[in-house]
Amino acid sequence: MVAIAAVAASLLAGSEGVARYMALRGERQELGTTAVRRLQENAALRAEITRLRTDPRYLEALARKHLGLVRPDEYVYRFRTPDEP
Repeated sequence: MVAIAAVAASLLAGSEGVARYMALRGERQELGTTAVRRLQENAALRAEITRLRTDPRYLEALARKHLGLVRPDEYVYRFRTPDEP
């Protein structure tokens, strides 16, 4: 009986007891959530890579947006905002 009580007390109060178990469960849950999020990000990046390799319109749209590129036969109109001198 004393041995059972000692084991029970060790589980509840020891450094490897229930509190540690609960902390590890919470950490495992967090890691699982992070892993799922990373897998989703990875899938989105793979889809982006595929579009960049296979879709010339998408590539053109990105070049226009980020680099300000235009075709030779196009005109660019820039309008000042009211707060610009």
